[in-house]
Amino acid sequence: MRLVPAAFGCWVATIVAVTVGWVAGLVLAAASVVVAIGLWVVLLWAMAHRRERWRVVAVTGLATMLLGAGFAAAGAWQEHHVQAHPLRESFGRSVNVLAVVTDDAKPLRAGGFGGERRWIVRAGLREFGHGPTWTQAGGSIVVLAQGSEWAELSPGQVVRFRAEVSEPNRADLTVATLHAADAPKRIGEPPWWQRVAASVRTDLVDASAEALPPAAAGLLPALVVGDTVALPEQVRDAFEIAGLQHLCVVSGANFTILLTALLALTRLLTAGPRTSAAAAAVAVAVFVVIARPDPSVLRAAAMGSVTVLALLTGRRKQALPALCAAVIGLLAVAPQLAVSAGFALSVLATAGLILLAPSWADWLRAHGWWRAPAEIVAVSAAAFVVTVPLMVALSGRVSLVAIVANALVAPVVGLITVIGAVGAVVACVWGDAAVWVLWCARPPMWWLLGVADRAAAVPGATITVPGGVVAGSVAAVIVVVVVAALRWSHTRRLLAVVVLGVSIVLLPVRFLQPGWPPSGWVLAMCDVGQGDGLALSVAPGAAVVVDVGPDPRPIRACLDRLKITHIPLLVLTHPHADHINGLAGALRGRTVDAIATAPGELRSAIAETCAAADRTTTPTPTTAPTPSTALTPSTAPTPPNLTPSTGTLSHPTEIERYPSRTAESSPPAQGVVAVRVPPVDSAVPPLHPDDSGGPPSRSTTPTIPGRPQPTATSHPMERASTVVTAVRQTGDDHVVCPRGTPGERPAKSGRRSAEQTVSQRESHGHGDDTEGVERVTELAGAADIPLMELHAGHEMTFGAVGLRVLAPSRDLPTSLSADAANDRSLVMRARTPAGTILFTGDIEAEAQARIMRGEDVRADVLKVPHHGSRTTTPAFLRAVGPRLALVSAGSDNTFGHPHPTVTSTLAALGATVARTDLEGDVVIVGTAADLRTVTSRRRAPQTRHGPTPGWRRGSRSGRWAR
Repeated sequence: MRLVPAAFGCWVATIVAVTVGWVAGLVLAAASVVVAIGLWVVLLWAMAHRRERWRVVAVTGLATMLLGAGFAAAGAWQEHHVQAHPLRESFGRSVNVLAVVTDDAKPLRAGGFGGERRWIVRAGLREFGHGPTWTQAGGSIVVLAQGSEWAELSPGQVVRFRAEVSEPNRADLTVATLHAADAPKRIGEPPWWQRVAASVRTDLVDASAEALPPAAAGLLPALVVGDTVALPEQVRDAFEIAGLQHLCVVSGANFTILLTALLALTRLLTAGPRTSAAAAAVAVAVFVVIARPDPSVLRAAAMGSVTVLALLTGRRKQALPALCAAVIGLLAVAPQLAVSAGFALSVLATAGLILLAPSWADWLRAHGWWRAPAEIVAVSAAAFVVTVPLMVALSGRVSLVAIVANALVAPVVGLITVIGAVGAVVACVWGDAAVWVLWCARPPMWWLLGVADRAAAVPGATITVPGGVVAGSVAAVIVVVVVAALRWSHTRRLLAVVVLGVSIVLLPVRFLQPGWPPSGWVLAMCDVGQGDGLALSVAPGAAVVVDVGPDPRPIRACLDRLKITHIPLLVLTHPHADHINGLAGALRGRTVDAIATAPGELRSAIAETCAAADRTTTPTPTTAPTPSTALTPSTAPTPPNLTPSTGTLSHPTEIERYPSRTAESSPPAQGVVAVRVPPVDSAVPPLHPDDSGGPPSRSTTPTIPGRPQPTATSHPMERASTVVTAVRQTGDDHVVCPRGTPGERPAKSGRRSAEQTVSQRESHGHGDDTEGVERVTELAGAADIPLMELHAGHEMTFGAVGLRVLAPSRDLPTSLSADAANDRSLVMRARTPAGTILFTGDIEAEAQARIMRGEDVRADVLKVPHHGSRTTTPAFLRAVGPRLALVSAGSDNTFGHPHPTVTSTLAALGATVARTDLEGDVVIVGTAADLRTVTSRRRAPQTRHGPTPGWRRGSRSGRWAR
């Protein structure tokens, strides 16, 4: 225990010097020296009077003060070096930079679809200059860049580039943040050992892709060597919710498992202690190189080695000093670790394993548990308890299933790590053999992924609490009190009774939500945070979904609560992350007939695919169903009618075959199959009594990328509008291109999932792997869901519900810039038993004015555009005249949504405003004469909106009169 104060003092001194400033570090160092002098006097007094206890205290305090003074002075010197760095004089200017990459590029999440994928690259500065003048200077820098060239850089690679210099975002001894203005120019090659490490990682990723299913193939390299390039975003999210995120990075657990397996092998081979220690040292060094020798990996190596010492010896008296020595050594080598959350979590978890887990395991064994489950549960609980305060302070989220999830996966994590390590070694010399080795990881990977998926799907798996230092401190006090109180049996019984009572009362109400959704619900506005996610009921268990929010988890949970198993149409109003990033959650566990977007939004995502195939392949006609009678547009029969009870069409699909494309004309390419069904049902009444539009558009609408053509028994949404696809055969696979795209590129291997394919290549102008339109096309392709385009004039019917598209026009936009995406939103009006509903996406003032000029926008229910932003004009709100206005906004949004001018305008019109940030999920029930809302948070009783029965709608201004 004597090293504990010293390690803590070194840590605190380094934090003060790095974060507060070098002056504070020098003051702390001086104060520590003064205190050390006083303790030296106390030590002399204790030795003279033979006071052993005082002597121990004086020695411990003296060591702590001297080490603290040294670390404070060292931290102050490094912080002063950073503050006085010549590069910081160039803030706001562009410079030429020569640097060496120190870590793999990490992708950055963007807020929308625009632009190329962005990367964060850590590097060590060598030189920088303006024109002919160059300055040699070291220091750590962070590079924010765009382009796949940055993702391909390996640690140790020297690069030259031009960048704009800005102040770093964190106080961690980083000199500056550089915004790269061009692609990096490589100078030379990385060191040979870095090239070997890169080769090992690549071989492991390739072998995993051949041996394992897509999700497992992306997870295995992350679990074994920390390579997350192929890790699907869904898996990452599930692991975060389940409290298993530490498995997706290199942690002390990797080293613990590998060293334990290696030492067991050396013992089996009867090797001596020195041989075993040498083998362990070599294994740690090799693994550090393969996993990248950055500070986080060095930290993991140190913590893993300490954990092995604790587990093998069973003597905490040896493990705890080793942990303290590791902390002191790591801070001396890499002072920036003092302010690293990963470092703190790792140290705390290791301390929990040393101090708490053994005694808790003994207690469980004394109460009848077997040894293996007792140790697994004790380790999981100890690691969770000691890290909860820091997790609260950092994220404000706590996983309630973390202990159970970690205990369930503990038996297979070690096996997977060992198999992966052996597979990585074998892959270096024999790729086919490595595939067979990694194939053995299929059963444990299935279990690991299954536990993570089911734990993440548990209602209330995570809870949100206030974050920050104060909240973390309160959580720490609570943890200490609870752990101390559990030492007495009466306290344990009382706590068990309280937990059981709370569970019985709150769990059914909070998570199971009996009676949800309300019977006869018409529309649900899901609480997806700062974004949109709505479900329009069309049949029991079926709904048209409009947007899916920014995260897969909330929309998935909302649709599950609504008991939606079938989505005949999923509409993505426009390509912004807060409307489409949750697509995977909406698709999960549900059948989806089609995904619809505005014209042109998805075409660029596959343009490069099509262009490459045009250059390398010859189009081959696909086989289309043979119709009994060839039909042309002029001979097309009366539009089909939807049968409400079955959701089928009253007559078969008409299919028309086109000849090959010629140079003189522009019909579809060879192999084009046109499914021609008039988009308007003449039997459907107008959406509003005053609607008087002419015949709607009958133009063909491409599907992107498409799937086998619909038959007479297909769902009606596959025939709601005209569909055109072009299919070209490329080997055993085929890629589907929309008419009008430049061409296609060869199909990718079927071994990799959609998530892997997206994450490993540069997007084509539409964002990164989670926010680009490529994500939509990849997910749709993986689920075999056709993609279609809707534009003004299209009408669709789903039983008693009718949809009419009001905007945008059928013309392809000249630009797909993210800035203009809001005004490209799909705007639709629905006729429902609860009246008319207007879906507006994020349209702003210009698009609102355009729609008012060309359409009747009156509606009973309005989904307020752009989360209630002030870009919504009072004139538009007056034109709609809603009785009920729905605002979907995040409770913690920093944009001020909804804006007071919007809510006050709606109040002046007599509309009731329902908000997800205040009320959670909002469900509309009733009829047009008796419109009501029910909220999931039940903050207020059910409310009637608009006039009582017997009142009538008056003028177009939205006012009501008798």
